[in-house]
Amino acid sequence: MKKGRKDNVRVSLRVFEGFAGYGGASFALRRLKRRGFLDYKTIGFSETDPKAIELYKTNFPRVKSLGDIKKIKVEKLPDFNLFTGGFPCQPFSTAGCREGEEDDRGTLFGEIIRICEAKRPQYIFLENVQGLTSGKLRPTFEKIMYELKRIGYDCQYRLINSKDYGIPQNRLRLWIFGTRGTLPDGFELTPPKKKLRRKLKDFLDEHPDESLYRTPQQMAHIHEIHHNDVFDVPEPLCYDYYNRKVRTDGICMTVTPPQHNVVRIVEPMVNGQERFRKLTIDEHYRLMGFRIDKRGREIKYPPNQTYSELGFRAGNGWDINLVTILLEHIFSQL
Repeated sequence: MKKGRKDNVRVSLRVFEGFAGYGGASFALRRLKRRGFLDYKTIGFSETDPKAIELYKTNFPRVKSLGDIKKIKVEKLPDFNLFTGGFPCQPFSTAGCREGEEDDRGTLFGEIIRICEAKRPQYIFLENVQGLTSGKLRPTFEKIMYELKRIGYDCQYRLINSKDYGIPQNRLRLWIFGTRGTLPDGFELTPPKKKLRRKLKDFLDEHPDESLYRTPQQMAHIHEIHHNDVFDVPEPLCYDYYNRKVRTDGICMTVTPPQHNVVRIVEPMVNGQERFRKLTIDEHYRLMGFRIDKRGREIKYPPNQTYSELGFRAGNGWDINLVTILLEHIFSQL
């Protein structure tokens, strides 16, 4: 932090980052610290995926890895006043089997309750997929909210979309914020929406690797099974695999892990040939809110991770642009 700015810090946080992935909370908090809005220290993070841990440590080497949340002994945890966590969404996601609590991962929310009931952090900030709030999973969601209230948290939840806050990705997620005691009168978790000033084309690489493009034979197969015409577009756009059409709004579909990811880029034709490809890794992370340009990059990749491994972490991560906006909005009200 620059000299003289610490006196203006509005809040000081000690953070436990659960189900950390690549560290979405820490990336956002680091931005806010650099702006002088807050001060923070991450006392540790919990993650079981070795590739995610490697990616996290590449960017935050001084933060202690605490391993599997189920094995953490609360009496050995340093004190903290903010718990963050994108607890596993696979049991609740349409891309998964939607088995909810019947899936072992669906019971991991109980670990949040175990730790927060014992450590009593002032704040809790959680994320999951929208599917948790509806249909047959609604009772699970209501149980989660009941448990948070039972251990002393006044919580508010909202469904918030990345495309409403500057990132051209249709990524609707459930966000929950709670405080011990009572939220202030008039508290609102949803920030004012921001006009989308940059479209998908502004987030793309200038020279993607040719290996990402589909061959003419593959394109013929796509047209055959999707029953659509030749892709002749004026600018790079997203192809919507679910509805089998090109999106003309300059917004892409939800970035998901590679085994589910159907985000495809359609580019203007070259010499009468269609240009249809997968995202590059940098494009994955730009669409997750990271600044990656000629001036520098906000995230560093471990040197030996593959396209699939890095893409998997992006698809399961937090949009750090949105998280930055959310945290600033939240703590401006407290």
